[in-house]
Amino acid sequence: MRITNLMLTANLMSGLRGRMSSIARASAQVSTGRRIQTISDDPVDASQVMRMEAQARDIDQYRRNGTFATTKLSTEDVALTSLRKVIQQAKDLAVGVKSANPSDPDRLAALNTAKALKDQMVALGNSKVGDEYIFGGDQSTTPPFQANGTYVGDTTVRSIPVNSGVTVAVNHAGQPLFTDALAAIDNMITQLQSGSPSQISASTQNLNDADQTALASQTEVGSRLQSIKNVSEQLGAQSTALLDRRDAVLNIDPAQAIVNMQQEQLALERSYSVIGRVMQASLTDYLR
Repeated sequence: MRITNLMLTANLMSGLRGRMSSIARASAQVSTGRRIQTISDDPVDASQVMRMEAQARDIDQYRRNGTFATTKLSTEDVALTSLRKVIQQAKDLAVGVKSANPSDPDRLAALNTAKALKDQMVALGNSKVGDEYIFGGDQSTTPPFQANGTYVGDTTVRSIPVNSGVTVAVNHAGQPLFTDALAAIDNMITQLQSGSPSQISASTQNLNDADQTALASQTEVGSRLQSIKNVSEQLGAQSTALLDRRDAVLNIDPAQAIVNMQQEQLALERSYSVIGRVMQASLTDYLR
């Protein structure tokens, strides 16, 4: 088949367009520092980059979950610390009552104080993180404790994933954690109203039991917080290593990018030169 000037020119122009595309890609690499701009630049490596970025997003979500869980558990820890202080105050109050007369001013003052301590327990049982009541189980949008101490939440323990295959419980239900303490102080209040000093003092046993329940829950909270911290540190290291591998595939050395662009510019200039000579030859042939 005879190669005409028109066919030759068309091929040269096609090559020139390809060369212009290459120099545009090289220029983008210099300005962005990235070797891969689109999937078509390197389909295999681009797919690898997308997989690593998906893994990095998963890690980021786990870390956000860990932060959320830490906030809830830390709030619970503070509430439990306060609850145990209230229980201790109630115990001190009970052993300090010596009068057998329910109408004794000191005993009446102790009764009023006990009622105030119960109100504090109820308020602690209705602790919130944001809009969520942390001791209500799945009933987290309404106060789990009524003013009289009645528990209207449920016993669900909510968990959240903090890593692949790793979940952490983020709450303790208010029952029996707070209900035991409230029952103990209700018993103390009853004894202050009509019991003997020995019965009032004996009510501290139930308060001791409630304190032990709170302590056990607080120990679990501490263990969960430590687990989240350990997992978070592991995820941080994984994320850093993963993004380093991604960057090694995705990015290009700045010096190499400049060399590539210079080479593409030189190749483009040669293409222009070749096309110029061909066009000049074609014009000469036409004039002949």
